[in-house]
Amino acid sequence: MPGDFGEVIELHAVDRDGDLACDFTIANEMVRDGVREALAAGIVPPPRQIDGGVEVTFTPESWDTVRHYIDIESRCCPFLDLSARRSNDAVLLRVTGRPEARDLIVGIFDSR
Repeated sequence: MPGDFGEVIELHAVDRDGDLACDFTIANEMVRDGVREALAAGIVPPPRQIDGGVEVTFTPESWDTVRHYIDIESRCCPFLDLSARRSNDAVLLRVTGRPEARDLIVGIFDSR
């Protein structure tokens, strides 16, 4: 991703070995707040599979939405590692986890 990185968020899984289950009470916040739609609108190229998960590039204007997504996702799925980096040109989001979580992780942005 071109440009110098400004803000960086790094959240490591708080329950890496926990059940691969999401807390749908928390996940409903994404629906209520329109986070998924806002994320989909800000994706620049298609998401890329990386070692352990997925990497997604967003427009620079998507920073607040990506931060909100990380806040909700970290509480909903505590087995995930979430990171975002903001530059003048783009926002880079990485969602990774243990090998058994790979299909779930790839599916997060599969239909966007």
